[in-house]
Amino acid sequence: MASDTTTPIDSLPNEILDSILSPLSTQDLIKLAPVNRRIYTIVLRLVQHRLAAVLDQKSSQELILECYPPSAALTTPYLFCDFVETSRLDDSGSTLLDPETELDGSRSNGTLGDLRSLYSRFRPVAQDENRRPRHRYTRQSSGLEDGDAEDAVVPESPPSLDVHLDEGDQFSQLVTVTNVVEMGSRRGQFLGHTNVSDGVLRVWRAWLAAATSTTSAAGGQGEQREAILWADAERHVGVRFRVSRKDAWSQPLLLGADEDPAVSYRLDYEELVVRTSQLLLTMERSASQVATSSGNALMLVL
Repeated sequence: MASDTTTPIDSLPNEILDSILSPLSTQDLIKLAPVNRRIYTIVLRLVQHRLAAVLDQKSSQELILECYPPSAALTTPYLFCDFVETSRLDDSGSTLLDPETELDGSRSNGTLGDLRSLYSRFRPVAQDENRRPRHRYTRQSSGLEDGDAEDAVVPESPPSLDVHLDEGDQFSQLVTVTNVVEMGSRRGQFLGHTNVSDGVLRVWRAWLAAATSTTSAAGGQGEQREAILWADAERHVGVRFRVSRKDAWSQPLLLGADEDPAVSYRLDYEELVVRTSQLLLTMERSASQVATSSGNALMLVL
């Protein structure tokens, strides 16, 4: 809690305090916030502006996601993540509400604690070399000019992964790794990477069955949204999937109440959610590491 004690620093203009505090990292700013109420207010404003800058998405930094069963660690490609928006979790901690207005700096009655409830939402997308080919269907050209007879392109399917549960298994585990990478000048070249989270999603049989029922009830149109599966206890990173049953026709028609047959599901990526404050700290570490490595780099001329 910020102190109300008056100190000589209170006589300094805001411009001077801003110039003193601005060069500091976000981690250092947070440590200074409890000094007094005025410092706290300035730190809060600086952090708000930095969070807004992170979401600008005009830098050379990208967020990538790796999510795979342990047995597929070497064969599962990573996914780039396109920024969508920033939202706030509801009281249950499972649903993202509409975006708030705190990041534009227009609210002065917020707290640093409030910023921890903000999450950045991303849409995972496959790399070009790993994307499935798009199917094209030629439209009927009767009664149309030649220029109108263009191919109709079916929307590209989202990236997905398969989860298989053997007979009697109650859950499957998915290793989930998110990194901020500094992009190089060439395609696929990373100048550096910084880990945001390295955890495990536990996908339960009962949850998969319930999620499939929800999707079926919604008619596959997206009226219902599945709960977020969190990859870490701190809830820094979570993934939302759309679940569908695979090869349901091959399952036995009659099952005992206590029988759990082998079953497979397809999980389509809907979104990746990352705590915005954690993303900011990671991107600052990434930029610092790249700057340090660039200063120590050796150029080889062959």
